[in-house]
Amino acid sequence: MRPNAGSTLEAWTEYIQSIHFRSIDLSLDRPRRVLHRLGLQQPNTVITVGGTNGKGTTVRLLETAYRSAGYSVGCYTSPHLISYCERLAINGVDVESQKLCNAFAAVDAARCDIPLTYFEFGTLAAFVVLAEEKIQVAILEVGMGGRLDAVNLLNADLAVITSVDLDHQAWLGTTRERIGKEKAGVFRYCSLAVVADPLPPHSVLEQVQRLKCHALVNGRDYVLRCEQNGQWTWALTGQGARITTASGSRTLPETWSLGVCSAVRAANVGGALACVYQMIHRLPVSQGDIRSMFSAALSGRRERRPGPVPVWLDVAHNPHAVRALSEELRSESVSGTTRAVFAMLGDKDIESCVSLMSEVIDEWHLCELADERALTIPALRRRLTADCRVVDPGLLSATDVFCKVVSESVPGDRVVVFGSFYLVGDILKALKNGALS
Repeated sequence: MRPNAGSTLEAWTEYIQSIHFRSIDLSLDRPRRVLHRLGLQQPNTVITVGGTNGKGTTVRLLETAYRSAGYSVGCYTSPHLISYCERLAINGVDVESQKLCNAFAAVDAARCDIPLTYFEFGTLAAFVVLAEEKIQVAILEVGMGGRLDAVNLLNADLAVITSVDLDHQAWLGTTRERIGKEKAGVFRYCSLAVVADPLPPHSVLEQVQRLKCHALVNGRDYVLRCEQNGQWTWALTGQGARITTASGSRTLPETWSLGVCSAVRAANVGGALACVYQMIHRLPVSQGDIRSMFSAALSGRRERRPGPVPVWLDVAHNPHAVRALSEELRSESVSGTTRAVFAMLGDKDIESCVSLMSEVIDEWHLCELADERALTIPALRRRLTADCRVVDPGLLSATDVFCKVVSESVPGDRVVVFGSFYLVGDILKALKNGALS
């Protein structure tokens, strides 16, 4: 049954999942026709954030800086952890469900009989809200692709590629070069760009050159250095310094101390800094606005909750992201047992992810996810290596497994939840509802 503007958010999300026979259909023709029918005015400034990992964090960093500077900011990200409303934030606040339902109704009326995927429908609804709110800066996270992603319907004033690694190979290609080519589809001719990946595929750099983008490239136009005291330093260099001088950014220093942080955190902050410098002529900010970024964090991304038994929460679900989590866990000294609450969808590179974590995890506690791609516990167990110590909790749901693991841990132990947005979302929802109180 087709909902209306007065229907619940749950009714709308169920509906938009049902109107296309595919969950993924990489083509811009259908959503472009609907966007044309909607007749929306594009936000004044659009920043598109693409890549494999670090996209959500980069969106949060940029949002923090521009909100500190007094701009009205709208952020579109995906997927969500607890509520669909998390996908669209207006000035740091999740969109109201009624506004989202009204936007869904507007998209549905405009599309007539044009089929849209769940992601396409939600992206167009986000565009509707952003236009209605008349925000000054729209920061949009690309979904899994780039060139054919619905977010790419809007021409970006600045596009950034955070990282390129193996994920969604069935759709994007089996090599970094092919995936990079798809990701780089967000760049526009003679537009501003940032390449934050320290070792970008040639396909990304070739696209930058072919389109004559005014780009800041990690390692070429700015550098990140880890000093002996563990402090990270970001500095413009070469062409990067000339670009910012030409755009009038002399009021900002060209070198920043990011403080003590992980290499992944430094790379994300460094990429966001490059974005701010690229847009400085259009979106002036102060040194204080930039410094506000350094303490910004995003829930569920290498999130550490302190306590007698610290809990780590990370949505990492591909080797690149899991490697970053593993390195961060190694840097923390623990005297007791490290227990993993783990689940991963069947189309992911489970073997590689488990191998990367095998040296920091003492016990594996498996659970099942509510998704058609999810594996049963026996199937997941078969994907683990023989040296993994799997403890059968006799439970299935992530929440039940997590609560049991935490209750059986003692001071000095730690619990690590990783492998999927669905998994971390379930645990965060349980924590929010006081599951451990």
